[in-house]
Amino acid sequence: MRVMLVSERTPKDHQHAIPYNALDFNTIGALRASPGMRAAELTNYLGVAPTTTSSVIARLTKRGLIERKRDRADRRAASLVLSEAGSALAETLNRQDIKNMEFFLSALNENEQDTLLDLLGKVTAKVGQIERGSD
Repeated sequence: MRVMLVSERTPKDHQHAIPYNALDFNTIGALRASPGMRAAELTNYLGVAPTTTSSVIARLTKRGLIERKRDRADRRAASLVLSEAGSALAETLNRQDIKNMEFFLSALNENEQDTLLDLLGKVTAKVGQIERGSD
């Protein structure tokens, strides 16, 4: 949440292309990275209740950003993919994220950036251990 607040306070050229909430943003990013996710996989990825995932899917489907595709192997299941508009938006958001990262990291010299990335890598690894239950 803090990142969103920082982002919303930055100059307009560092803000996102559309107003969004974190779940919409994370869903678009997840489907960009892993097209064809099922709703249960998305629920696990987002770490929310299935009903919340259903609401996000319905909202983004209504906005024309994602589509449900029937699984050929299991006609009862549906895979989630970005629509053409959703893919275009995902690419725009990705470019904006990179621009924002470059902007924020410009406060650090190259050595400080390397140190930050190393430290964040350690934190990410610890979170992964906790999520896998191997802490």
